[in-house]
Amino acid sequence: MSGGAARDMRAERDRFVAFAFSAADLMLEVAEDGRISYASGAGRQLLGVDAAELVGRQLGPLIDESDRHFLLNLLASLGIGSRIEPVTIRLAAAAAGQSAVLCVLGGCCLPRSEGRYYLTLSAARLPMAEAALQNKRDYQTGLLTAADFEERAGDRLKLARELGSEVKITLLEIVGLKQISQELPPAQQAALLGDVGALLRSKSIGGDTAGLIDAEKYSILHAGSVDQAAMAEKVRQLVATANPAAATAQALGVQGATLDLHAKGMSDEDAASAMAFAVQRFAAQGAAGLSFRNTEESLKLLLSETVSRVRALRSTVSQRDFQMVFQPIVALSDRKLHHYEALVRFGDDQSPFETIRLAEGVHLIGEFDLAVVQRVVDELHEARKRGQYPEVAVNLSGHSLESTVFIGALRELLAHDADLRKQLIFEITESTQITDLVLAGNAVRQLRQDGHAVCLDDFGAGAASFPYLQALDVNFVKIDGAYVKALQSREMERDRAILRGMVWLCKELKIGTVAEMIETEDQARLLLDFGIDYGQGWLFGRPEPDMHSWAERIALAAPGGNHLDPGAFTLKRK
Repeated sequence: MSGGAARDMRAERDRFVAFAFSAADLMLEVAEDGRISYASGAGRQLLGVDAAELVGRQLGPLIDESDRHFLLNLLASLGIGSRIEPVTIRLAAAAAGQSAVLCVLGGCCLPRSEGRYYLTLSAARLPMAEAALQNKRDYQTGLLTAADFEERAGDRLKLARELGSEVKITLLEIVGLKQISQELPPAQQAALLGDVGALLRSKSIGGDTAGLIDAEKYSILHAGSVDQAAMAEKVRQLVATANPAAATAQALGVQGATLDLHAKGMSDEDAASAMAFAVQRFAAQGAAGLSFRNTEESLKLLLSETVSRVRALRSTVSQRDFQMVFQPIVALSDRKLHHYEALVRFGDDQSPFETIRLAEGVHLIGEFDLAVVQRVVDELHEARKRGQYPEVAVNLSGHSLESTVFIGALRELLAHDADLRKQLIFEITESTQITDLVLAGNAVRQLRQDGHAVCLDDFGAGAASFPYLQALDVNFVKIDGAYVKALQSREMERDRAILRGMVWLCKELKIGTVAEMIETEDQARLLLDFGIDYGQGWLFGRPEPDMHSWAERIALAAPGGNHLDPGAFTLKRK
């Protein structure tokens, strides 16, 4: 047999071996220079051209721009005799106006393959395609945003555990990366951040479970075989290549911790909760929050703490093991009672704020919010027996507002008592940022159509306040207490000017205003002069376990009396 014939037979054998590697819609053989040397399969279905027409073309332009950098880095790191674990990528749209096709990519580089890559592409089936295409990614790194990482990683974690796969999460903090990258020219900065993102994606399960927590914090859900130390070292090498001076000066510090999510005796639910809580703590405290001095022991403690806290929270929610107190909100013009705000209290001096953050982080906030609403409804029924008809505001987390399932359950809970629509007000709180303002806006619209007033809490506290006001058609806003505290300080004229502007805007939009944390008569007078409608704080009354004590001092509106407009408001957790 001639040498040429032997090479042809070996090439055909390699191709069949590669085909057997994975059931695929399209098979590509790619040379080291990125040019396609062989193609077979459903080219037209995936890329809009027959497979034969792909031969001779470069691979890069066939991949959607958002995933091109990731794939090229993935191939560059593929050693001879190694394989690519299946990952999801987007192919370039076949024609202008068409959407990208999501595919599952597999591949290998066989021994004696003379630098050729064998890649398999399969169209992603529903629901994988729908979920992946809806994910939001950071445009520089290609990594999932924090919220989408949590959702995507939760789904992947559950599937992997069902299959018996070992799964871990690595939390990586690259201290100094932001400053180092900003010192680079724009093109080099983009290349460095893209390389870091591509590296972390390539190590993640499915290539789509790596997330950007903030500018220097990353989370990666990966197989148990991935070496965290090697991953951290590779990041250092990427930075050293991009900016040798910074790396030499040891301006970069890479710290990481890996949490085993396949521990024996841990349910899928607890594993997901542990992951969510670990990411939440890492986001808030960074490396310090995970005690890197003794990683193994600290993570064991974190896992134990997480599981126990989540189980306790589930018990609290299911048994409604919390207390309600009520604080009055009055009209500043005449000090008459307008409504109550319901506040949640827990035993053992638990912080309501931290408990709510935990509930949001482990996806129990919807159940908790429903439990609080039910407790307030029970209180209102008891008040009716005494001939009292108070208006009460209940807080709803922004997370709950983004859930159509939650809104459906809430409306079902209230469907059988039309009078509750006159008495229940909903206040939107934002311990974490609302990510889907369309869903939240639809929820607010539905609640108002049902007859409930809606209030936006902590207005003016962050940059998102005005987009929220634009997207959410609320009846009231509660102005952040920091503005009230700054009222009597001459050094805070800027804050007072902003407060005047917020009040003017709300009046233009016919939205009522509430000021909280009012403790002195001077504050109340100034707020009234500013044009604020209602006030809340210790000056008017502290939170008390029942509304009856206030009822003895101020006559509550009875049916047919001076009822609050559907747009009253707030029940809040502090």
